[in-house]
Amino acid sequence: MSDAHDAHDDDHGHVDHGSPFIQHHYDDAQHQFDSGKLGIWLFLAQEVLFFSALFVAYILYRVHHPEIYSYAHKWLDVKMGAINTAVLIFSSLTAAWAVRAAQLNQRKLLIACLGATIACACTFLVVKYMEYSHKVHEHILFGRYFDPCVSPGGSELLTKHNDCKGTKTTVEWSLAQDGNIDLLNGKATGGCMEISKFDQEPHEPGVQVECKVFELKRTRNAKGEWAEASRREITNRCPEEGLAEIESGKKETPKFPCWRPAIQPAVCVPVTVANKPPSMQFGVMVEYGDEVERGEDMAIEAKCDAAKPEVQPADIFATPHETEKLGEKAIHPIHQLTVHEEHELESLGPPPEHTNMFLTIYFAMTGLHGIHVLFGVFVFIWLLIRAVKGQFNDRYFGPIDFAALYWHIVDLIWIFLFPLLYLIH
Repeated sequence: MSDAHDAHDDDHGHVDHGSPFIQHHYDDAQHQFDSGKLGIWLFLAQEVLFFSALFVAYILYRVHHPEIYSYAHKWLDVKMGAINTAVLIFSSLTAAWAVRAAQLNQRKLLIACLGATIACACTFLVVKYMEYSHKVHEHILFGRYFDPCVSPGGSELLTKHNDCKGTKTTVEWSLAQDGNIDLLNGKATGGCMEISKFDQEPHEPGVQVECKVFELKRTRNAKGEWAEASRREITNRCPEEGLAEIESGKKETPKFPCWRPAIQPAVCVPVTVANKPPSMQFGVMVEYGDEVERGEDMAIEAKCDAAKPEVQPADIFATPHETEKLGEKAIHPIHQLTVHEEHELESLGPPPEHTNMFLTIYFAMTGLHGIHVLFGVFVFIWLLIRAVKGQFNDRYFGPIDFAALYWHIVDLIWIFLFPLLYLIH
């Protein structure tokens, strides 16, 4: 009796289990597998609830601010998102295949499938890093750090930092106590002008705004104040992008450096006058056509005169600014914008209010998903090491099955994120 009891203690109930990894408090391998399956499903259920809160935030902002999704989704690279979608779908196949290989005692196939799953997960993270690094470089970030250098359509924007590569603007922004840009409480201290000086009809004669734009080189004097060292005038004006360029598919090549007026309400805040609607402000931007970041020792100065009043013709019945040419149609059809053209024009303009919330939701959802992918990489590396040691067989394959279930949920969440963030506008 004593010998039998000792033998039971030594084996911990593993005599009939077929694997040393079947714990003694389970009746058999199937009992342990079923218990683990229940545990992983409970874990995945709380993961779904965890992500559901973010999906609710997405829905609320999409219902109340659809314009920010229509505008900002074009900052996302659909090709990269599609590549990651394909990579994750394939990794789900290899993860499921790994479970089957373990059940059939196919050790080499199991190792290959686990390795392929890890490679796919790492590919996903590399692509996501490339996406994030581009947004960090262009200041397309969340919350108060949202200060984009370019619009989704590729046109340069006024920024609070005023340190985007290839451009420099007249805007000077207030500094915080540590000397950095105060993105939360700061405001433009110079370089913004009234909209009345803005050239609202650039193709009509008589209403062209008159600006003289200068590039200043400056140094700090003994008192720490900026002192002008030299200046040069920027005479070329950048061509304005608009419907004509979208319809033709051609963009006029500017002569660099060139300047143009630009509106960004988050930078040049509209001026509120009593009993009147807010008056928009604009700044002057100089484009250099390169990738050089120009520091504080360079500044842009613009002196703009108000647009000249339109000169009325002597004959009050005459149509102003119209001259007939032989063979030219007297009546031109009105072009109705297509949905695509409307989106293209919209993407060239400044961001609407609350656009930073789209990026906040984007980084929260994709960042949290990326953390789950990274965790999955560590889990599958651990399983790969155990597989190389030959610890899995047809009686004991639970950890691979549980990891594959977790990976399927991670992939399924991305399958929802890709169309909701990248495709639907």
